[in-house]
Amino acid sequence: MNSDQRLILVGMVAAVVFSALFVFGGQLLLGSSDLTIALPGDRIAYALACDFWAGLALLAGVARVAGQRFFSNEVDGSLPAEERTLQVNRAYIQNTTEQLLLLLVAHAGLSQVLPAESLSTIPLLVALFLVGRITFWLGYRHSPPARAFGFATTFYPTVAVFLYVGFRLVWG
Repeated sequence: MNSDQRLILVGMVAAVVFSALFVFGGQLLLGSSDLTIALPGDRIAYALACDFWAGLALLAGVARVAGQRFFSNEVDGSLPAEERTLQVNRAYIQNTTEQLLLLLVAHAGLSQVLPAESLSTIPLLVALFLVGRITFWLGYRHSPPARAFGFATTFYPTVAVFLYVGFRLVWG
């Protein structure tokens, strides 16, 4: 295993531990929710209202690239060799789009299977998503392997939600 792979592994393991502490610690601090949302459509609306804030991660990336292109000498986008920062920012937008789509599907499903008193888990997951996107972007700007913590902080909680929702849909 080379040094980049070790850095990625450390980032991924740290992200899993951080994510679990963030969500479970947040649930302990917040306690049970007093939300009484019962109808499926209302639950999805609640999840989407929370997920609106996750969309800010994508908005920030698009705004950053738009600004970079506007203030570039090559406004038409035909950069012969893109600057590294523009490449990183475009990769951030692409990855954030993918992660956001997964998050939306996961949270819609989660809103249907969680007990009402646990719906506060969704805004905690959104906050964790934003932490993950920020650390992904900052890490990537430093070096590609340094994005591992942010990627894993975004991706693994969503995978956990998919597994949880799938389990609940199949086995109740």
